[in-house]
Amino acid sequence: MTDYLHFTAFQMLTPGENGSWRDPDNRRDATSLAYWQDQARTLEAAGFDALFFADVLGVFETRETGIELSVRDAHVFPLGDPFVLVSALAAVTEKLGFVVTASTTYEPPFLMARRFSTLDHFTGGRIGWNIVTSYLDSAAANFGLDEQVPHGDRYVRADEYIDVLEKLWLQSWQPGALVRDAASGTYADPAKVAPIHHDGPHYRVRGPHQAEPSPQGRPVYFQATGSDTGLDFAVRHAEALYTMSGNLEALKANIDKLDRLAREKGLPGRPKVFTNVQLVIGRTREEAERKLERQNQYKSEESALAWNGIDIRAYPRTTLLSDLDTFGTTRPLRSVNGRYDVTIQDYIDHLRSERSPFTIVGTPEEVVNRLEALARGTGLDGFSIGSGRTPGIYEDFAEYLTPLLRSRGLLPEPGDVPVHLRDRLSLTT
Repeated sequence: MTDYLHFTAFQMLTPGENGSWRDPDNRRDATSLAYWQDQARTLEAAGFDALFFADVLGVFETRETGIELSVRDAHVFPLGDPFVLVSALAAVTEKLGFVVTASTTYEPPFLMARRFSTLDHFTGGRIGWNIVTSYLDSAAANFGLDEQVPHGDRYVRADEYIDVLEKLWLQSWQPGALVRDAASGTYADPAKVAPIHHDGPHYRVRGPHQAEPSPQGRPVYFQATGSDTGLDFAVRHAEALYTMSGNLEALKANIDKLDRLAREKGLPGRPKVFTNVQLVIGRTREEAERKLERQNQYKSEESALAWNGIDIRAYPRTTLLSDLDTFGTTRPLRSVNGRYDVTIQDYIDHLRSERSPFTIVGTPEEVVNRLEALARGTGLDGFSIGSGRTPGIYEDFAEYLTPLLRSRGLLPEPGDVPVHLRDRLSLTT
């Protein structure tokens, strides 16, 4: 880990996951621009590196009842387009980064290149791209496919996709191409702006890149994965990686694997590694426990395994997860703290208690101590923190954790933070 801890806020443009929209005290309004601007200001004041928008291009379906649970429970549905939002959030912040999820599978690379260049301009160099290949059957159907592109093939396509983008971003406009000479009437030097003439197995793109070179040149590359194929792709491309594991040993093993892959490929280092954590902060331990209990009371048990395409109403609660097949997704079944020899009821009990090595409940001092220990014990560089409630963890973070993290030298002072997201993630003491 670096000396500073890094933090991103995990969000989706939905009413609120895990039933949080049912809480009468929740002021979240995913369709309100004013709401998101207020959240961006809060995150910037709290010292977060970036607001990270996850995204999918389909609805989570179950084999038994289709889209029923997702529609009824607001389970990642309805879902807006985060690309449209970023410029408005950049306008009310100065240094907060923005990471947007976008798939390499369904959109032509030429359009993607122009969109990210435009956002890098409008954010002043604060944009990042969470590179995904998509994993839902419903997404494939939305783009006219009968089935998903196989997992390995998606990553082969993604390699070429990034090759096309980098030719557009980094080669189409040569250094010095942007002249802006009013006297001669030359905005850009035609001799230094050229087509890329990419002709590969999956993409043919002539170019040139329509957008002029942006502050960062290209967005900061993020990726979320835990598979061997994904980790190999990440170590070659990503600058930051989100990975989830059921226990600390598995997380450390993934980070060690990244280190080894980087060495084997002769790379100078691996991506910054983030993992998801749930934080619940109280002035006392008892207050934090009460907050967690309130959060858990609104969760929908019936949506518990909808991520994997399973409607648990069709099965006895004693059914082993290992006896169920996923549906509509290439994701494996979620485990309980790294164990798959558990029943549906075990999984429900886990969700009710929300206790895992990555659930941190306590006073500000206890939470910071645990975050630092997690980072130092596993090699983590940062944490992704989600919240479906406002006010919630982001407000508590700003009030309780930010001053403490800065006093311990784990979070930089505002004046020391660079504007460009890539520089911010590379900042050291």
